[in-house]
Amino acid sequence: MYKLLIVDDEQIVIDSVKFIVERQGNLHFEMETAHTGREAIEKAETFRPDIVVIDIKMPGISGLEAISEIKKFHSGALFIIITAFANFDFAKEALQMGVIEYINKPISRSKLVAALENAVKIKDEERKKLKVQLDFKEKMAFILPALENSFIYSIVLSDDHTTELKSLKKILDINFDCGYIMTIEYGQGKNKNGLVNKIGVSIKSQKLYSALRDAIKENCKGIVGPVMINRITTFVPCNAETDEYTQRIEALKIGTKIYNKLKSIDSGIDYYIGIGKCYPSLRDANKSYEESLIAIDYMDEGGVVHINDIPMERDIQRSYKQDIEQNLVKKIILGETEECVAAFEHIFCRLIEQDRGNIDKLKLNLLELVAAIWRISKDYNLNSDNAVFADCLSEYMSINNINLIRTWMIDNIRRTSDEMARAKKNNFSCIVKRAIEYLTQNYNKAITLEYMSRELNISPTYFSKIFKEETGYTFIDYLTKLRIEQAKKLIANSNYGNKEICDFVGYSDPNYFSRVFKKIVGVTPTEYRSYSMNNK
Repeated sequence: MYKLLIVDDEQIVIDSVKFIVERQGNLHFEMETAHTGREAIEKAETFRPDIVVIDIKMPGISGLEAISEIKKFHSGALFIIITAFANFDFAKEALQMGVIEYINKPISRSKLVAALENAVKIKDEERKKLKVQLDFKEKMAFILPALENSFIYSIVLSDDHTTELKSLKKILDINFDCGYIMTIEYGQGKNKNGLVNKIGVSIKSQKLYSALRDAIKENCKGIVGPVMINRITTFVPCNAETDEYTQRIEALKIGTKIYNKLKSIDSGIDYYIGIGKCYPSLRDANKSYEESLIAIDYMDEGGVVHINDIPMERDIQRSYKQDIEQNLVKKIILGETEECVAAFEHIFCRLIEQDRGNIDKLKLNLLELVAAIWRISKDYNLNSDNAVFADCLSEYMSINNINLIRTWMIDNIRRTSDEMARAKKNNFSCIVKRAIEYLTQNYNKAITLEYMSRELNISPTYFSKIFKEETGYTFIDYLTKLRIEQAKKLIANSNYGNKEICDFVGYSDPNYFSRVFKKIVGVTPTEYRSYSMNNK
């Protein structure tokens, strides 16, 4: 049953409309009445009518004004105007406002019934359309996760996902090719073997999956995969026209929002969010996925890390497919030597069992890993001499003892991993050194952490972290210290006033400069000047 609101300043008109409706067998309404435009607006707010029969000319607020106000908060109502004024301008304005019928007084029973039947028909169609939409949404609520899961599986397994992509583009009405992978892992802390209590947390996360999925969907227009033990993988579209740094910062913002949301859902779980590079083609999505895993492996504690914020990280074409071997290569890149050796021991034992002690099969199975280790040395400029690799390979192939093969492999893994660790440390030092050189030359300029990070092509979070680790100061504290040291020199060795020195060292407010100076030095600039003059 639909709701009908009858509005007219004449009670006889209201009674006539009600009489016609009540005597019409095929029209059944819940009815309310109003005598003014103001009362009509107030009644509409509480009654929420489906159809409004309303007069144009009423004391105070007119019928057209009332229609305009009602449509602001109840756009679904249909309006039928009744009026004693056969005015073309009124009719034109009413039609522009979406009024479905315009009836002149005295009211014709047949015209009113026809108008109400038409309004009911429109409402019936709207309800049918809404039902179809709701049914479709309900079906999509079940189908969409399955499609998204299939898409993510194809990325993880490096399969061709053309079919899934076409389906998702059509269903979601999204046109994208550029994007990156964000992988979320969870556990209860980390040890040298990785995340702790993955199975227990996995059982827990299955129950929380809906909330986890919602947390991701609220913060990005991503394609969310299933829970895989203790991992959820998401493909996030991004703007191909923005530069790499902007893409990275935006991805980190999204990742941080998701991380904070997940921690608010369950603070007892440690979340590790790794983000791969943004690639212009979906064919490279698997690369971004592997990069996201490297980013997670790099983390010592929960948080968000982008692959481009890891020192020395570059593209490497990985042809080795086994998970354990991939894990070993990732740990070599990260310079985690002891974990590398442990991972190799696992591989070696498995191959000994698999090849039943056949030394030739063992050497062949390890040959790809030997090549992978060399590829790391070459890609990261640790050693790019092909002649050295040829000698190395010849030495490896000449070994005919299983224990000597094991020792040879471990020695090469240790050497490469240690070199990567040193290179990583040197790379951090290089970044901090560049930052200090820039600050020393430009301390008097308006420099922020964000500006400095962009200059160095590293995210603010990671720049702040490594700067503090290398110097012992936060970025702002170091810049402040540098400015105050320069100010002390100028005060002691020049005739410039405090305001001029304030400008010279990068401060715009003399009062603020004086407060900072006193906090660092222990005395005000004026007191320091007097002290310097007395000690000359």
